[in-house]
Amino acid sequence: MNCTLETTRITVHEIVRMRTFQILAATIILLPLVAIVFSNIFIFDIGKVRIDVLVAGSRLLATTYILFIAVTLMGRDIGQKTCYQFLMPPISRHAYLTGRFTGLLLCLLLLMILSMVSGELLISITFSETAEIYRRGLSHGTGLSMAFLIFFQHISLLAMVLMICSWATGLAEMLIFSLAGIFLSWILPPIIQALQTEEVIQHVPPIVAAFTNIIGSILPQLNGGDIALALAHGLSMNTSDIIWHLVEHSSYALIMFAMALIIFFRRDL
Repeated sequence: MNCTLETTRITVHEIVRMRTFQILAATIILLPLVAIVFSNIFIFDIGKVRIDVLVAGSRLLATTYILFIAVTLMGRDIGQKTCYQFLMPPISRHAYLTGRFTGLLLCLLLLMILSMVSGELLISITFSETAEIYRRGLSHGTGLSMAFLIFFQHISLLAMVLMICSWATGLAEMLIFSLAGIFLSWILPPIIQALQTEEVIQHVPPIVAAFTNIIGSILPQLNGGDIALALAHGLSMNTSDIIWHLVEHSSYALIMFAMALIIFFRRDL
């Protein structure tokens, strides 16, 4: 446990000192200003437009963090063999990878805390404008729910990228496969949902429909960005759907992290 905690501490220290991380943190802090400027071109539902910009920006920055900080860190460790600095007794491979994953999660959480603060600041600014048109459908706490749900979605993406990095041999290969995995995670669920509609199912062969249902049952049904936008726009969301979202992404993260541990333990360094 001490080895894992020390690896986590070193990981957090490394990431916080990275210029890329500092730029991402500064960008998240400035997102409310970007949202306010962008919303000036709209007449109605200005508050919702601001939240849309904040959610889109937070999701993009969280994905950027995974690609350009998590992948870069693991690519350097494995590709350039700097992991040998950690993999000395009493530190095991499991303790090293667990520490790296925990450190990456903590820094992602830090970014989402900044996103939460930015969201609540943006909502406060919007509420200070007296006209109802600026704040219809908004409520305090939207920034918290937005950051929390986006964080949970990216836990599974981070675990997936860690699994890819545990298997790949170099930074370029890690980036390509991680980018492909994240891209598929964004586009496949809406495509599968569209293929499962009654209008489409009636015009496809039964084997294709069965295959689509299997893929649809495997993939997460919701993502944090969609839920956060629904809450910000005043749309009703079942508590069971939100809980199921958290359970799905937590389960996927645990499964992929376990696979990463197995792969990393067996690979030749």
